[in-house]
This record gives sequence, C-alpha cells and structure tokens, in this order.
Amino acid sequence: MIRISNVQDAIVYNSRIFGHVYSEKGTPLGSAKVICNEKKTLTLFDGFYEFKNVEPGTYTIIASLKGFKSDSRTVTVQKDDMITLDFRLSEATGTAKIYGTVYDASTKKPITSGGTIILVLPITNKYALLDKNGRYEFKDLAKDSYDLWASIPGYEDEKATITLAEGEEKIQDFFCRPIINIEPPWG
Repeated sequence: MIRISNVQDAIVYNSRIFGHVYSEKGTPLGSAKVICNEKKTLTLFDGFYEFKNVEPGTYTIIASLKGFKSDSRTVTVQKDDMITLDFRLSEATGTAKIYGTVYDASTKKPITSGGTIILVLPITNKYALLDKNGRYEFKDLAKDSYDLWASIPGYEDEKATITLAEGEEKIQDFFCRPIINIEPPWG
C-alpha cells in the first residue's frame, strides 16, 4: 500500500501559461528568456514558450532577449486555466557607444584596406566598416554586454567582449595578426 504523507503531493495542476515572443515587426524571437516567478525557459526557434502544471495564483511573466527591451505582464491563474500570453519586444536603444581602431599586430599601424567589425546580436547583427583611418563605431547602444568580432581580409579574426553602462563610451582597439601561408582554395 502506498501512503501519501502530504495531501499536497497528490494534487496535479493542469493549468498552463504559454505563448510566443516576437519582435515589434512580428519576427519570432528564438532563445528569448521567459521567466515565470522562479521558473525559467527559453523560447523555441518560432518564439514559442510554455509553463505547464502551474498552480493557481498570481504570476509575473518576463520576456527578455539581448538587443531588445524586456517586457513583463502579471496574470492570475485559476484551476485548469490555459492562458495565452504573447510578447512583442521592441529593440533596445540607449546612449552608450563602442569605438576604436583596428591595427596590424605586426606593424602596429592601422589597417585601412577594408574590413568589418561585427556586433553580435541574437537576431540581427550590427556591422561597422572600417574608415580610411582604420576606425569603427557603434552608437545608441543599450547597457549590456556585447561580443565584437574584427573580420579583416588577410588577417585572423579577433574577438572582444565589452560591457557597457547607460551613457558609457568605451574604446576597443583590435590588433589583428596577418594570416601567413594562405592556401589556394583547391588545396
């Protein structure tokens, strides 16, 4: 005979909170973080998330993704409720800025023959082309941590991670090493 020591252990909650997280333009946001009080999940590629077996009560649901403003909603769940809660996140903008110069690691001179700095974001990366002095700039950034990649033809890619506060300006210079012995594509 199985004995249940706590009546609460035998209760099964069938309530669910689910929905999608989209950008303001309607693009599904995969890998967005969705928090329901203490529980966390990530959205699927189509922006879908779900919390199952939710006990009756009041919950605050927060959806967030790097590069977007977070959004939160409060819902009250009754027994056997199926609550659909969609989010539309707007792009985050701010007053922070990252800028710098890309140098040849051997000569210590600015690289002026082209190249791109990539600011990696979950949905749409931002790109800055090097100017004639080897400089780049990203502005109107929200406070957050950002991964930057320097991708210069004939040089090894370089990566940096920058954390910005609101209104902060940071200089991130790159020193790229030339690629030696470039093999032709046929081997």
